Amino acid sequence: MGKKSECLGLLNFGNTNKHEYTQLVGGGEGPTQDTNMATDEHDVEQKKQKEDEDESPGAPVPYPKQIFFIISMETCERFSYYGMNTILTIYLISLFKRTYSDEKANDVSTIFYHVYKFGCYASGLIGAALADSYVGKYRTIFYIGIMYAIGQAILSLGAVGRGEGGIANFPNQPVSFIGIFLIALGTGGIKPCVVSFGADQFKVPEQAKQMATYFAMFYAAINFGSMISTIATPYLRRVECMGEDSCFSLAFGLPAVLMFIAIFFFWFGRNSYKRQTPDKNIVTIFFKASWHALKRRKFKTKSQHWLDVAVDRFDQETLDDIKAVYRVGVLFLLYPMYWALYDQQGSRWTIQAMKMNGFTWGWQILPDQMQVANPILILLLIPLFDQVIYPLLGKVGLLKTPLQRVVTGCFLCGLSFVISGVLELELRKGYPDLPKADQAKIFVHNGLDCPITFNADTVTSLGLAPDFSLPTDATLERIVDYGSYKLAGTGCAGQTFTKDMTLSVESRTFLVTSKSEGAPQVLQSENEDQIEKDDGDPMPYVRVIASLDRSCSTPISAMLIRSKKTSEVYDLGSSSVGSTWDSEAVKMEHTKEHVLNVRCGSSWEFNHTMVYKVGASYNIFLTGQDSVSVYEVTSPNSVHIFWLLPQYFVVTVGEILFSITSMEFAYSQAPKSMKSVIQALYLMTTAVGNLITMVIVEIFSAIGLEQYLEFFTFAGLMTVVSFILMWLAYRYEYVYYTETGGASVDNPGYEEEDTQKSD
Repeated sequence: MGKKSECLGLLNFGNTNKHEYTQLVGGGEGPTQDTNMATDEHDVEQKKQKEDEDESPGAPVPYPKQIFFIISMETCERFSYYGMNTILTIYLISLFKRTYSDEKANDVSTIFYHVYKFGCYASGLIGAALADSYVGKYRTIFYIGIMYAIGQAILSLGAVGRGEGGIANFPNQPVSFIGIFLIALGTGGIKPCVVSFGADQFKVPEQAKQMATYFAMFYAAINFGSMISTIATPYLRRVECMGEDSCFSLAFGLPAVLMFIAIFFFWFGRNSYKRQTPDKNIVTIFFKASWHALKRRKFKTKSQHWLDVAVDRFDQETLDDIKAVYRVGVLFLLYPMYWALYDQQGSRWTIQAMKMNGFTWGWQILPDQMQVANPILILLLIPLFDQVIYPLLGKVGLLKTPLQRVVTGCFLCGLSFVISGVLELELRKGYPDLPKADQAKIFVHNGLDCPITFNADTVTSLGLAPDFSLPTDATLERIVDYGSYKLAGTGCAGQTFTKDMTLSVESRTFLVTSKSEGAPQVLQSENEDQIEKDDGDPMPYVRVIASLDRSCSTPISAMLIRSKKTSEVYDLGSSSVGSTWDSEAVKMEHTKEHVLNVRCGSSWEFNHTMVYKVGASYNIFLTGQDSVSVYEVTSPNSVHIFWLLPQYFVVTVGEILFSITSMEFAYSQAPKSMKSVIQALYLMTTAVGNLITMVIVEIFSAIGLEQYLEFFTFAGLMTVVSFILMWLAYRYEYVYYTETGGASVDNPGYEEEDTQKSD
């Protein structure tokens, strides 16, 4: 919603049949109201003289050069915001995994993410109130922007690593949360102000065409900043630093730098800005009048509107304008459900992308980068809708009115979550089966030349079928409770084996093997297996469990070498003399073909070549003279990340129909004096939507229901709300407020709607 709401539906600005500037820009105090404004005291006389010169007949009005400071600031700020926002969910998951299980960490991260999004939009009320007060837009943007930049810097500090080169036992969570809080206040505080402050630099109507170019540049700046940062910051987080695989501190640091640059650009143009201070705070008046009317509701007569009882303190014209806001506000009550779904692109859909295969034409698309699909589709589809789809559908009587488009957008948003749920059903087939608390996952590999059978006690304790046998080079996988067990059975030629197992860790591997045709033996690995997927960076893991039937006077070398780049090598060998060892799980930097080279100095060696896949974890068993057996501890991510595109496409089409249209509609249905109130209420619908997401996610997390059910639940709720909104839209009477303050039931931007509805 951020990019679109800031433009306030201004993509078609400049059309003679569209709403004029002051109907669209928040605050209601456009340049046509300069007689009611005041700048800083020392600038008043100069400003008045300059205006007199500009108004002289035939004098051309130059393009305000200070606009480029505002455009530069917006580009950097949007880079900062979307760069941070893109990787935030994955960063929160990495933090909460220190305390919770994977699934719980995903849920808590989603809830926290939407708390943050709530703050981003709820704080817009603060920014709007300050901008409409004596503080003014310039000082609101500048000082809140400084707080915003400080918050970005604190978040970068809070993400510092704890490993080598980092800060041991650093309190990442509290420091990061302080930074996120300041960012939420900052981005929300300036959100209602920047675009309208830029519009204040123009003189209307003389510069109407020039202002149209400003809105086009502003929208391009938003999308340029967001697209570049959405692609760049995920790569920065993959850099290894401070002893950790991910460098979130660097990834958050770049947005912090860009935010300080944004403030510098804005400050640099300080002496060239037109600064307008409203003579009254209409946002405050709106809430004061509403509250006063509620307190005096006992004086309301039967035929009287409930707001009319506030006429003892507020003039009737103001109260009539407030009534118009409440007419639109009834529809706004249903808008939060749309945003509850839409804003999950940065949370649940990103988590979904983390479980998919992003390898594409030799390039790895990271999960958080998929969010760039939305702005790209927006830029591609908006002209298509304006020039082709809307005219064609209008000829057959479809999508002719604003609310028809809004309702259709809601239905499409619900449909996108149906697609998400279907995709989740396919993804869950590849999810690993993880042990619960006080449980262990064990792997038993048969390294003998014949199948093995287990005795009755082992069969019972491991929950096996009575006639179960484990084939050669096969691996048995089981989840059992912590405790003591006996692994016993029979191998080749009736030879038996037994091993006492004490399980108190999350995973353990047991290799049944023999040397020189001797009795079978069971070897227990020293290191744990990688049984969980690293969804944040889904490169494969690999480790070696070896018991070779050959000797070596030096430590045996086992190197995994990338075929495409032989300088990329992973050490999986032994650190001591002997042919039995197991390595720790090592994360690979790339997928595709690698060669495992096992050698004993210059005495002997053998190789094994295979393709390693995204999302998988491999145990490589080395037995006999040169036998290599590979077991997938976790299966690869088999569903390609581009299968997210259908839901992104549907939700983006819904956004064009809903978001852009509804903002223009809301502004056209409110009097000029109430534009800033409409903007504040519209931002609040997004804030409330994120609260809805938090509540539903918390309920599903507490009950333990699966993710696909959550997606279908959101889709169902959105569908129900869409039908209610459709009913309200059918009964709604359009009133279009003109620039002169009048009202009309005719819409200059849409086909005339028949307002005669049957009872």
